[in-house]
Amino acid sequence: MDNLLGYLDSHGALEEYVALTKQLSSLKNEMERIQGYQKILKSYKDIELEIKASFINQDKETNEYLESIKTVTDNLRNGFWEYAKKFYPKKRSGLVIKNNSGENMIRYTLDARIEDDSSDGINEVRLFCFDLLLLMCRKSKMRFLAHDSRLFANMDPRQREMLLRIAYDVTIDSEFQYICSMNEDTIMSFKDLMSIEEYSEIVTNNIILELNDDAPESKLLGIQVDLDLEDKHKNIDNMK
Repeated sequence: MDNLLGYLDSHGALEEYVALTKQLSSLKNEMERIQGYQKILKSYKDIELEIKASFINQDKETNEYLESIKTVTDNLRNGFWEYAKKFYPKKRSGLVIKNNSGENMIRYTLDARIEDDSSDGINEVRLFCFDLLLLMCRKSKMRFLAHDSRLFANMDPRQREMLLRIAYDVTIDSEFQYICSMNEDTIMSFKDLMSIEEYSEIVTNNIILELNDDAPESKLLGIQVDLDLEDKHKNIDNMK
């Protein structure tokens, strides 16, 4: 045996054998990795199918649920429509509540619309109507609604006047409170649209706090706050 092995070694046969053995071992390892990858891939595909099946089941359950609460959703649609019609009697408006099918993280699609709401002023009315609708649903412990002066910036004076009338009627007949901040020119813009008594009852008698910008102490928080509301990356380090 030693002589035979020595003969094979002297002619390089063992080196070729060792090389082939290493190559065979490498191919076996690669085959095991491929088989392992195939198992993982199959597992992922099985999970993917389970998720898709879950989405389908959830879509079906959501459709059934929306059908079962049709009375509720109809009331919500009518509520939004009634608010919007007080502002724009001749414009189409509505609230769409539907199943958001597909692979996403949002179960329902809520779309409150008023015709031409691409306009800033109409869009601001749309926001008010939707916010008020949420408040009137009484689904949380929140009993007030607050809007910043930016909401009124692009509204027509008639819409500002109607907004305060609606807010006044809602709060006078319920436990709710409406809070808003308005600039002086905004308040004065609709004064002529109300009688003296109405303006006093709805506006003047409900002014709780008057602010100005002559110093930080006379602002709402008593300090200077510079919020980057439009993500303009403002830098005030070198401002005078």
